[in-house]
Amino acid sequence: MTPQEIKAKIQAAYTASLQNRAVMYGMRTSPLDHQFRDLKLYGRDAGADFADTNLGRIIDEAVAVAGRKQPSMELQVYGWGRAAIDGMAETLRHRTDLKVEISGSTVQLIWAEDNPALI
Repeated sequence: MTPQEIKAKIQAAYTASLQNRAVMYGMRTSPLDHQFRDLKLYGRDAGADFADTNLGRIIDEAVAVAGRKQPSMELQVYGWGRAAIDGMAETLRHRTDLKVEISGSTVQLIWAEDNPALI
């Protein structure tokens, strides 16, 4: 899939979920979380390789999260070096065409603005 197709797939799941009036509760543990807990990575190439290798799983998880009306997904990494986090974020930016932000040991994929309307 091209980066534009990946972005469109995730945004389509998010848009469809917003059109559904049902309330979606989704505070489940990500299957990716277990991988991150058991893995220590150092170096930009290691983070980039991890993102490339697990891109399908990351996309599937992002589609599931978008389907629960969430505008973004956070990937919490444990014990990774800063360069590995940067490498993963850079790869995800290029491979998904999504906005990717880093905050400490969290990489966030963003596909929509979170702007609640006031009543």
